[in-house]
Amino acid sequence: MNTTGLKKLGWWARRARKVSAYGPLDRAVRQWRDLGSVRTGTGAVPNGDALVYRMNATTLEIGQGANTFKGMMGLAGLVGALAMFFALLIMSPDFISFATSERYWGLLIFTLAADVIVFLPMGLLFLTIFLTDFFGYTDALLRFDRVRRKVWMFVGTRSPIELDWNRLTPVSQGITPANSNINTFRSVLLVDLDAEGDVKFDGKYPRIASVGQTSLNEQQAISQYEYVRQFMELGPAHLPSCATYLEHRTVFRDIVRFFGFLDLARNIDWRRPGETGGYGLVFASLFCMLLGWAFLPFDLATYIAYRCNRVPKWPAAIEAYSNDGGEMTRPVGAASGRMRIVLKEVPFILLWVGCAFAVYAWVASWFIK
Repeated sequence: MNTTGLKKLGWWARRARKVSAYGPLDRAVRQWRDLGSVRTGTGAVPNGDALVYRMNATTLEIGQGANTFKGMMGLAGLVGALAMFFALLIMSPDFISFATSERYWGLLIFTLAADVIVFLPMGLLFLTIFLTDFFGYTDALLRFDRVRRKVWMFVGTRSPIELDWNRLTPVSQGITPANSNINTFRSVLLVDLDAEGDVKFDGKYPRIASVGQTSLNEQQAISQYEYVRQFMELGPAHLPSCATYLEHRTVFRDIVRFFGFLDLARNIDWRRPGETGGYGLVFASLFCMLLGWAFLPFDLATYIAYRCNRVPKWPAAIEAYSNDGGEMTRPVGAASGRMRIVLKEVPFILLWVGCAFAVYAWVASWFIK
């Protein structure tokens, strides 16, 4: 399958991209570290846990990790859009009416300028973030074909970007948040570089594929890349089994999981003598009782977003290529990462959710008065 032709950019666009978009400055800021060739091992043990959707003898389908904050960004976008449109449709008419009646022409001009320059564009931007996050796609998939030595990157409604596996450069990327000098998030990127070492673009899309989700542990990120690399170079027979596989839909338990704290209750076996996880569960319970009201809306937004999102669908030609290796199935021996609620979790769910709704009721009482 041929990749979409690269568009010719103007002088200004080329200069802007050269300076800031995946050029030398960008590589310095993002802390790129070359991992050598895709044909050379990294020394890390391959790990495909929570990485693979489906695979067969010739094709591997994984996620790009673009769903890490799904629903959360959309919720923030919805709040921002409501704030902007409230200012535009409710507050602005009052200011305009007051300025007109009192002949405050400076206030009138300032209000109209704020509407046109700030409130309307920002409202549309936040609305776009909400719609894209809640009604987009569950994940930006990658498909690796070890027979054709190709990588296809899903980019939504347009044709997937085709990459040549043998020409890709793997890099370990480190990103340090602006408010932190300690924590550096790591991920592995497969980058298509030009002769000058800058990233090539396919239209407006950089030819960069992200392997798995970001992690604070660089070796964990490299292990996921090594799983993909060994699949392409050695085949699936040489890969270790995966503990879990990825799914496109969530379950109800994800709403009340409270960012993983509920797993502590699930993993504790109260019948086992000397069980030591109780202290951690007590701390988690106190934490969720105090701050569960803040977690619950984001968990609910993530659940709704995954339910509303579309599952990516590959073009027929790419699907036909995968038929060479047989039926695309989940990794052998892997279990679902989406778990159902068990009885010993119920008391903690009721306690944490009850405390959250108590806070909501208390806040609502102030508006009802």
